[in-house]
Amino acid sequence: MKLSIVASLNENRLIQDEIYKKFTSIVDFLKSLLYDGIELSLLEPEKIDTNKIVEILESRDMEISALGTGSTFIRFGYSLGHHEESIRKKAIERVGEFIKFAKETNSKVIIGLIRGRYAHESNPKKERVNIESSLKECCRMAEIYDVELLFEPINSFEIDSYNTISESVNLIEKIGSDNLRLLIDSFHTYLEEDPGFIWDYLKKVAPLVSHVHLADSTRRAPGSGHFDFKTFLSTFIHAGYKGYASIETIMKPSFEEVARSSMDFLSLLLKSIK
Repeated sequence: MKLSIVASLNENRLIQDEIYKKFTSIVDFLKSLLYDGIELSLLEPEKIDTNKIVEILESRDMEISALGTGSTFIRFGYSLGHHEESIRKKAIERVGEFIKFAKETNSKVIIGLIRGRYAHESNPKKERVNIESSLKECCRMAEIYDVELLFEPINSFEIDSYNTISESVNLIEKIGSDNLRLLIDSFHTYLEEDPGFIWDYLKKVAPLVSHVHLADSTRRAPGSGHFDFKTFLSTFIHAGYKGYASIETIMKPSFEEVARSSMDFLSLLLKSIK
């Protein structure tokens, strides 16, 4: 199992030279801690020269594990489930830009918060229909570019649809695209899933999983709460999972401290799993 952590480049605010300087600094720091890659949370990936990004990565033997798209909804209000077709189209177009970036950087695209939340003009049923329709269009683009989309179940405090793993699995199976896979997040699992049932169910769906997010019950660094990471991670490892487990937490007291403490905790934990 490989390890990465989420970081942002603020590419919409920085000039080009500053973007690559920041990216280089983050990659060098993570490399020094023995991370295998970095998960990028981006807003406007089309503003970044992927050739320069790839050059920096290859010179340090690092990878981009996945691309976060949630800022599209948070900053622009574009979502795949929106009741207005024009807004859905903008969200789909944004996903298209992420797919192009992912193709050039050999990474994957996360479908999480970009699903959005329904407003009073809509309802849960309509939102689900819209998400399914929009996601099919995103999958068509992903198939053309041969890029994986990662569908993430997110807790019901943050999003209105597909909160549980089983709901998400049903949607993935219904759409039936080889380019649509499952992302499992430990924090959302902790909040939404039945603790007496989830471990056996994770074994069942592990073959569908192509990315993993890690945050403790506190939503801070692994080891800061009481989530059972050993059972969680061993489920995927014993199923033959070779992909990334990526730290996605509240970055307090700092990104650097979260990266250090997470690596200290996880490196020992992974060694103990047999």
